[in-house]
Amino acid sequence: MAPTLLLIDALNLIRRIHAAIPSRDPQADESQQVDGALSATVSSVQRAIKECNPSHILIVFDGDPPTWRHQLLPGYKAQRKPMPAVLRQRLVEFNNAFRNLGLMTFRRNGIEADDVIGAITHKAIAVKVKTVILSTDKAYRQLLDSPLVLQRDHFQKENFDRSSVSTEYGIPPEKLLDYWGIAGVGDIPGVEGVGKKGASELLNRFGSLKAIFESEREHEEKAKGALKKVLTQREQAELSVRLATLQYDVELGLSLKDLRYREAVQG
Repeated sequence: MAPTLLLIDALNLIRRIHAAIPSRDPQADESQQVDGALSATVSSVQRAIKECNPSHILIVFDGDPPTWRHQLLPGYKAQRKPMPAVLRQRLVEFNNAFRNLGLMTFRRNGIEADDVIGAITHKAIAVKVKTVILSTDKAYRQLLDSPLVLQRDHFQKENFDRSSVSTEYGIPPEKLLDYWGIAGVGDIPGVEGVGKKGASELLNRFGSLKAIFESEREHEEKAKGALKKVLTQREQAELSVRLATLQYDVELGLSLKDLRYREAVQG
């Protein structure tokens, strides 16, 4: 059987499950909610393994900030709702539970899970290994330019591939970074005043951000609307592209052999 690598964005899974668990008693200890999230997360990972049937698995946690993105954009993720303190304090229990299932986990301060998963996916593509990324984070859509890569929404039981990107955005995966440079994505702002529709129209018209900027002299005097905004906010667009780009050159000290899945033997 050809190898399949399953990469799980740990906090994307854990935080969504934790947020979905109702607190029956507002006055109750928040640890009860974390208990429920821990049990549900373990069950979810077991279900994902059954559905994806991987030969190799890695569960990746975000490292503590700051990251290189915070250095480029000091307010990066400043508007994001912080993780509940009790959940953060007990993340080690999630890590231990994954390890008890025979799964390898990875976390390094200063590195986001996105970049770890991007780097490992890039290496897997190079050796023609099919890769499934379990996350709802749209940043991973840029990796779908390879037919070897799928992104799976565990909650909707839906897979995304190259054709899904064209359906979702109206452009191929190769143009996504330029699209996000204009429209923004997640915690990355993009060009102020230009939304998704404007970004798609400009890229379908010019082909790329580079082509837009190369034609600046021709268009700067008569430019208006979305085009004018992109031309006048070139630095912001280029910064957003850089921030959105997953890093492929992160040295992790991991090989595919390290990630081979061996189901834990229950004693």
